[in-house]
Amino acid sequence: MTTQASQVVLINGFGVLFVVLNAFGLGLRLPVGKLLAQAVAHWKIAVLTLVANFVVIPTLFVGYLVTIASSIPDEIKVGFCIAALSAGMPFAPVLAKLGRANINIATMLLVLLTVATTIALPLGLPLAIDAVDVQLKTSSWDIAWPLLLFLLLPLALGCVFRLLWSDLAKPLQRWTVRVAILSLLLNLNFTLLVYWGLFVQTWGTGSYLAALAGPFIGLGCGYLLVTAVRVKNVPIRHAAEITTAVRNIAPMLLMMIFPFAADPLITVSITILNTIGIVTVLLFVLVWRRTNSGAPPTDEPKTAQAAQGAAIE
Repeated sequence: MTTQASQVVLINGFGVLFVVLNAFGLGLRLPVGKLLAQAVAHWKIAVLTLVANFVVIPTLFVGYLVTIASSIPDEIKVGFCIAALSAGMPFAPVLAKLGRANINIATMLLVLLTVATTIALPLGLPLAIDAVDVQLKTSSWDIAWPLLLFLLLPLALGCVFRLLWSDLAKPLQRWTVRVAILSLLLNLNFTLLVYWGLFVQTWGTGSYLAALAGPFIGLGCGYLLVTAVRVKNVPIRHAAEITTAVRNIAPMLLMMIFPFAADPLITVSITILNTIGIVTVLLFVLVWRRTNSGAPPTDEPKTAQAAQGAAIE
C-alpha cells in the first residue's frame, strides 16, 4: 500500500469514527419526551424548516449551479449538491449557545433535520446530479446504506442507552464528543495534507467564489423562514437561522467515503464549502452575541402554549 493510500485510509477511518461517535453522543444527550414536546410546540417552525432545507435550498443550489456557477468542474458541482441536501449541522447547539440563541430549539431542529437527511439525500441526490448535468452517477441505495448504518443506527442506539442507563449517559457523552471532535480535526488535517495539490488547483476554477453562495443561501432561507412564521422571539429566530444556514458535515463525510470515494475533487469541494460556511455563519453568530448580550442563551417559556404565544404572533 502506498503512502497516499494509507493516508486516505486514515482520512476515511477518522471520518467514519466522527460520524458514528457524534451520532451516538447526540443520542446520549437527547431527552426524547422533551424533544417531541418542542417539536409539537413549534410545529410551524419545524415544518417550514424541513421545506426550507429539503426543497428551497436544494432548488436554489441547483439553479445556481446551472446558471451562475455552470463553469466549475463537475465533481465540485456534485459536492455542492451533496451539501445542499445534507441538513442539520452537528454543532448547531454550540453555535446557538455562542450566539445566545435558543439551544433547545437548535437541538430539536438538528435532530429533525439529521433524521430527515437520511431520507431526503438518497431520494434527492440522484435527481440533483441529473439536473446539473454531470457524468457522475450513483444509486439511491448506495447513498442510503451508509446513512442508515453509520448515522441513524448510532443515533438510535444512543437514545436507547440513555433510556436504559441514564446515570452513565452523561459522562459517556462527554468523552464521546471529545473523541468525535478529535476525529474530525484529524480527518480535516489529513484531507488537507493528502489533497493539498487539488485545493490549490481548484483555486483557479472559481469554486471558492462559488462556495461563498452556500452559507448566504442558507442564512437567507432561515431569515425568510422565521419571517414567514412571524417569530418575534429573537433567540428562537437565531436558532432556526443557524440550523438552516450551515450544512451537516456527517452525511457529507459518508458520501465522500463511500459512493464517491473515487472522486477526490468531491472531497475537496465539500471541505471548501463546509469551511467557508462555518466561518461565515460564525461571524453572524458573534454579531448576534453582541446584539443579544442581555438575553440568556435559552429563553424557554414554561408551557407549550406559552411557547407558541411567545414565539409566534
